[in-house]
Amino acid sequence: MTIKILQHFILLTLFLGSSSFAQEAKNLTYYIGAGPAIDGNIGLYGIHVSNELSYSLGKRTTLNPSLTYYQSIKSFDNFDDPNFGQDNSSGLFTSATLKYDVLKTKKDFRISLAFGPSFQIGSENSTDGAYLRQDELGTYYEYLYSIERFARLGYTQQVVFDWKSKNENRRNSALVSMSSFGGYWPWYLMATYRMGFKLK
Repeated sequence: MTIKILQHFILLTLFLGSSSFAQEAKNLTYYIGAGPAIDGNIGLYGIHVSNELSYSLGKRTTLNPSLTYYQSIKSFDNFDDPNFGQDNSSGLFTSATLKYDVLKTKKDFRISLAFGPSFQIGSENSTDGAYLRQDELGTYYEYLYSIERFARLGYTQQVVFDWKSKNENRRNSALVSMSSFGGYWPWYLMATYRMGFKLK
């Protein structure tokens, strides 16, 4: 399924790129941002930092390769026992989305939708449970942990809000992204505030 998605994405990108060669001006904007994140699989709050290069293919269409780092900071659950619920996840994501402006005002405020493949290298460790153990040290709980490492292909979907700054070479942007892997949607949910810098 993911291979078919990637093939369709590449073909669509090549078609749009070839159809836009007649344009004289190409806009290139670099975005950097950060914000909160959620790992929906094992229930973790986190933070992330993202970089994106936005290349204009047409009046409403852009190609956007990006690199994002995510790190969890806290579990959804609050346990009295500090040894239980110490779950953790982190990941480095590289994505390439095709973005289309569904709304564009005269003042250049834009609402866009984006979709594309995403590749993650990362890991997670989680507490699988505990059992009561008795020995010469007394009675205590022994915890079971699992560690999983990822190198996997999935996809990301985004809703993007973008508007002009007072500086003509700057843009402001906010987006919500949903990244899915292994049939789980969304595995990661991220909200980002970004600053954009026009490169040419």
